[in-house]
Amino acid sequence: MPVGTVDAVNRKSGSTYRATAAVGLAVAALAALGGCSISVPSPVPQTTAQPTAPPTYAPPTVVAGHDAAAVAAAPMTFAAGTTLSPRVPVEFNDILGQPPQDYSETPGPPEWKLLKKNVAGQTQYSNAAGCLLAHWTTANQGPLITQGDDKASSTELMKYLIPSVMESGLSEAELPWVGEAGKPGPSISFLAFNTKAAKGVMASTVWARMLGAADTGLLVTLACPSDALLGAMTPKVMAKLSVAPPSN
Repeated sequence: MPVGTVDAVNRKSGSTYRATAAVGLAVAALAALGGCSISVPSPVPQTTAQPTAPPTYAPPTVVAGHDAAAVAAAPMTFAAGTTLSPRVPVEFNDILGQPPQDYSETPGPPEWKLLKKNVAGQTQYSNAAGCLLAHWTTANQGPLITQGDDKASSTELMKYLIPSVMESGLSEAELPWVGEAGKPGPSISFLAFNTKAAKGVMASTVWARMLGAADTGLLVTLACPSDALLGAMTPKVMAKLSVAPPSN
């Protein structure tokens, strides 16, 4: 399912282009209340003379001697992606729907309203300030994966989402790499793409990480009415959102 196609580009200094409608991805992901996930079609298998095709399902593999605790305790850099067990999925964890945990004040309602919970791998929230948030996971991403190179794979994932994006427009970012959101721990590397607010366009950030060994794509979109609000909201979201290391 195409999450969004960003066609609008601005010409700058006669030669440099910048995508200005990346927020379309965030809005499409957040506004569509039907099932939504990224599905990259696998190549059509070639016809063979064998009467029965071999099974295509590949079960998760736990490598003998694999130390899941050590992997969870170390930063999940792009290079560290190869330390994950093959095809063991990785998921998000969030406490965005919980009330503030500041016990010095009277507990109030949660800042974020849940719109969709883990539907086709996607969870969506909105808040009273007009910000929209979605995080979701994808699987079976083989056509986008460069084996042993999570950064190149993450770049391909971002290009699939936003066809007009250029690598020079991507920056490295970090999200928490902990089993329980809100807890201290190491970080996981992502690629990020930012769009400034304009007339009819919200400020937005899209974060993408492909974990090639796990055959898992991780995506987060956050869109707010203004650049200042997006900047203020981003660290608050990261304090309540994490990528949970697999337990095996």
